[in-house]
Amino acid sequence: MKEFYSTYVIKVLLLSLLLFMAIASVAQNRLSPCSKQDYELYAPVLKELYNPLASQQYIVVDGESEKYALQVIKGSHFSERTYILSYKDLKGNKKEITDSLCQMKIASLLRYAVFSSTTFVRKKLGIQLKTCFFFDLQDGAEYSSRKVDVGRGSLIDILEISCNAVKNNKPEVIQQLIPQIDSLTQHFKSFELAESWNVATSENYAYSFPCTQLSTHYGGFNICFQRSELTSSELCNKYGNLTQIVAKWLFLNSNILDFTRSVYINVCRDKPDKNKRFSYSYGHYYINVTEDELTGETLIALFKLYLLK
Repeated sequence: MKEFYSTYVIKVLLLSLLLFMAIASVAQNRLSPCSKQDYELYAPVLKELYNPLASQQYIVVDGESEKYALQVIKGSHFSERTYILSYKDLKGNKKEITDSLCQMKIASLLRYAVFSSTTFVRKKLGIQLKTCFFFDLQDGAEYSSRKVDVGRGSLIDILEISCNAVKNNKPEVIQQLIPQIDSLTQHFKSFELAESWNVATSENYAYSFPCTQLSTHYGGFNICFQRSELTSSELCNKYGNLTQIVAKWLFLNSNILDFTRSVYINVCRDKPDKNKRFSYSYGHYYINVTEDELTGETLIALFKLYLLK
């Protein structure tokens, strides 16, 4: 019996070790911020491929026979809204697809890959490295690796497949990658700065009534209490932690808080009927609840019903 138990324990330990090694092998490295030296080195290529009108960009500057870029371009707010994923290379080839879902997913992935970049990443040295630049507006990051080290499902792998999909006008290929894109985006989002979840209080108006507002994540997520008998400090003490928990869940599990959109949870005295539970206007999402419904479980269920459809 002891011999069987000993063999079983060894097998479990070996399996655990193999699992750990597998997880470590596919772990996605963070990017490093653009260095002045590398930026100057590749300035001629970036001058040709960088698009100042793009909100997010992935630019391959070395390690491939061709230099090319994948760019997210958003239409003007003063004209009809357009969603463009664009591919272009130094030979003058340019392709575009208009797919709002693909555009949003790639935009979020590139944004948080750049935002999570860190100077603590050890840069690879050597020749024949594939070198890529990433941009979110004016913020930049870079990454270099050998081609053989680009793992399946990694950031570079996903972006290369997306480049080919745009180049060949096949948005369905990117749509099939969405679960992997979401997983990578969630990974990069996990490095979001702790101070972004600080809760601030303010006095405002909701439906023409004065309200006390708890806000987090740069004002993107808000809980508004209409005519509350509690002070702003008391409300923050009572619901500040809940505000952070549900905002973080929404941030990690959706693209709602990724750009300029915002969420307002309006706490009403009377329970709203079904037709007045949810509304949307110009990038703002409104969900009406009663104070009794202010629980993590209830709010997340409402997010899944109205925001994640």
